Amino acid sequence: MNPTDITDWPELLKHPEGGDHFVQIYRDEAFLAEAVGEYTGTGLHRGEGVIIIARPSHCEAFSRQLEGSGFVTADLVQRGQLILLDAEETLAKFTPGAMPDWQTFHALIGGVIAKMRLDYPTVRAYGEMVDVLWQRGERDAAIRLEEFWNDLAKLQTFSLLCAYYMDNLDAAVYTGPLECVCKVHTHVIPARNYDLFNQAVLEASKQVLDEPLAQMLLSLSARHRPTTAMPDGQATLLWLKRNMPRTADKVLAEVRARCSS
Repeated sequence: MNPTDITDWPELLKHPEGGDHFVQIYRDEAFLAEAVGEYTGTGLHRGEGVIIIARPSHCEAFSRQLEGSGFVTADLVQRGQLILLDAEETLAKFTPGAMPDWQTFHALIGGVIAKMRLDYPTVRAYGEMVDVLWQRGERDAAIRLEEFWNDLAKLQTFSLLCAYYMDNLDAAVYTGPLECVCKVHTHVIPARNYDLFNQAVLEASKQVLDEPLAQMLLSLSARHRPTTAMPDGQATLLWLKRNMPRTADKVLAEVRARCSS
């Protein structure tokens, strides 16, 4: 197994390092709430500061997830260990036109992180402002904002989890959107169960191709996987779509059938 694939997403989210920039690709709201709860809840248990920038409905869902783990979110907010911000309202403050503005973003978001770090040595942030832009069709602006987060991580120490509402098994996603998102993150979380996902991709590849050819292509994709850490199955799908698009579409269809059965 590739060293970037030795652990599933819960362990990744429990133990982020400064500069880690995770992205979760999801269709299931429960999966999103579980991941955000794992990431933020572990930080809160360790006495770290947590910032959540999300849609109001998601802030409520994440608060319920934390309260189900024994936290009292109102108390966390009151003492400043947890900050909840509205994604669209916050985004509007540093996006005066079509694109976000670095200076305003740095002052606003960087200021929130810097203030929190006065009381908490480590900060975990969750943000879905990028997905707000993405769902509006403003994809260049979303990627620019991801780059701003990465630039901010060079100046301040924090970890970040983003999320995109996107179908990981939609062939159209592999024509560019998913690869663009992958390039601006350190880790991609595309599925709840990595082992089942990897196995589904392996079996689908063997179903579509002769087994010796499938094994050869899987070996090729492993050698030419992206620098972004992701499950082996995800790296295989990206490689196939880039190099053998028609075969990739057939494999994706087969993976979907296996994952939905």
